[in-house]
Amino acid sequence: MNLLPLLPRRAAALLLALVLAGCANVTKVASGETVVRERLVVSVDREWNQFERGLADNTPTWTVEGITIDALQFYVGIKNGELIAPTPREGKGVQPLTFRSTMQAADIIGLYQSLLTRDGSSFTLEKVEATPFAGQPGFRFQYALIRKVDDVRLRGVAWGTVHNGELFLINYSAPRLGFFTRHVDHVEALVKTARIRS
Repeated sequence: MNLLPLLPRRAAALLLALVLAGCANVTKVASGETVVRERLVVSVDREWNQFERGLADNTPTWTVEGITIDALQFYVGIKNGELIAPTPREGKGVQPLTFRSTMQAADIIGLYQSLLTRDGSSFTLEKVEATPFAGQPGFRFQYALIRKVDDVRLRGVAWGTVHNGELFLINYSAPRLGFFTRHVDHVEALVKTARIRS
């Protein structure tokens, strides 16, 4: 019998987090230079906890507070025609989230919005700007998200670029009250050091 529908949303989210944490391979990311997926080099000014496979989508994800609180995600070297995340088996009509090397910033943001909202969460794009990222012309966008599973209001910021037809994107999100402002300066500092290995 599936008990999740009988649990309050917050309890269900906590239970999900505990199950995922029990299955995840967690390692420490020490301060200093580190390489993500052998392609993206960043300098880290504090320790992070790393979930190499993320939340079941194979995306490297780092956290300070806990995987369901704050998440720093790395999309590294996604090639033309590849998915940015697996398509869920359940749910008819869910479109594959396929990256195309011809996509402009607005298209990539729309693709990422589709990823964040395919569970029914609510996304609001707040700001988009052109900015260098990883030594390349890139873009930065800020957003608000109301997570459906527990109604938590998140803030997020992401940086991206397409280099030699591959997508590189770093996303950070956390609850807007307290946690986001607590860690976003460290994330900004990390992003400024990013560089792509050929």
